Amino acid sequence: MHYARWLLGYFDERLNVQIKKEQYTYDDNCELEWANLWDNFDHYYAVHLGNWFLSSFVIRNFWLLHFKQIVDEFIELSWQHKFHHFRECWWDHVFCDVLLSNVPAICIGLWTIDKLGLMRYDFFGAEGKKSVWDWEVFKCHKRFGIICYMHVLLFMHFLNGFFINNNLLIPPLHPFPVIRLLIWFGLGSIGYREAYEDAITWNTPQRRVTPVYGRYRWLITGLLFSEAFMCWKFRHGTGHIDFDAPTPLIVWLIWIPFFAWMNIHWLYLRFKPGHTTKYPVELSNANKVKSS
Repeated sequence: MHYARWLLGYFDERLNVQIKKEQYTYDDNCELEWANLWDNFDHYYAVHLGNWFLSSFVIRNFWLLHFKQIVDEFIELSWQHKFHHFRECWWDHVFCDVLLSNVPAICIGLWTIDKLGLMRYDFFGAEGKKSVWDWEVFKCHKRFGIICYMHVLLFMHFLNGFFINNNLLIPPLHPFPVIRLLIWFGLGSIGYREAYEDAITWNTPQRRVTPVYGRYRWLITGLLFSEAFMCWKFRHGTGHIDFDAPTPLIVWLIWIPFFAWMNIHWLYLRFKPGHTTKYPVELSNANKVKSS
């Protein structure tokens, strides 16, 4: 562990140095004053803008983008007892993160997508439906499962980005975090597009002529878990992470029911009578008659 950090410092003298000044917590003074608010418009604010602008080109769905940005804030709240850098004032979450960076960046990103004539992703299967309950995501385990699977990966990417920087002693203003985001922007775009094609061709005749193999999602999953294992291995000796801190009960009470519902609902959609299949039932029956 120490040798790996030393090796990074050997190639770049800015690395393998304990990060103290720039890794302060954001809840030192939570008085809602202009000076405190202005102080939080730092490099992280710029990263928020760029990250969510690029995320719009990956996810390309208004509701999923806003769902993810809200869940990101809950993830920060859930991990702040272990990673002190996630500690923020309430107005930092609401104003600096959500209203003044995430929402504008998402709106500008989606507007740019429309201007460029790029496809929006209808992951919910809402197009042409009159009611929310008619959306395909509430009927098809494949759509629901893909949404859950891809966003669990996105949340892993979100956490890994912070823990890698801290565990490898990479300062926030180093080029590495931006380079990592740009690389993942390319990988995420390919994987997310593959997932969308998997969802929209499922249970349609088109599936026979356009098979989806999932190779990019497997690659992304392997890379993200590799990052997570590396974060675990280098968890000690940073000075910013308290892995021994007990997790508050409220965190367990929020996330365990959420993941339980997610899995139970997928199982219901997967095994309910008349559940969707890779190919339409009519097409499968016709092929059976033809082969017999």
